[in-house]
Amino acid sequence: MNQLTEKGMFLLFKGERHNPLSQSRNVIGFCSTCGSDLESLAYYSTASEWLVSAQCAKGHMALIRYGRDWSWLEDLPLEFLKEEVKVADLPREKLDAVFTPAEIRDMIACQEGSPYTRQNIYRARTKYEKFENLFGIRIDI
Repeated sequence: MNQLTEKGMFLLFKGERHNPLSQSRNVIGFCSTCGSDLESLAYYSTASEWLVSAQCAKGHMALIRYGRDWSWLEDLPLEFLKEEVKVADLPREKLDAVFTPAEIRDMIACQEGSPYTRQNIYRARTKYEKFENLFGIRIDI
């Protein structure tokens, strides 16, 4: 599967990482799933082709391949790469805004494989969506 990192828009295509040449947003076609407008997320270049990552308003994603002359070749499936975030690496003030000190302590312990209190992890998990909505960071332990 072709994957795109949410931070930096790095593309993983055919086992190689590609840096974006541009992250300009343009309507570039229609979504093959729902028919809504596809908007570019980033543009990439390889030795033989152009690649454009795109997403529609409903969240469907596609990787569009073009020849060097910008002739369309094909649309490929694309998904965001699930990036693992270490709770200990997140700013403490952000964690404190949503979680209790005991929940933070045990989330870190859980990620590190240390002993933790299960009930604190259960309580923290109910707050993951709130944390993601506030700060745009998904926690997955």
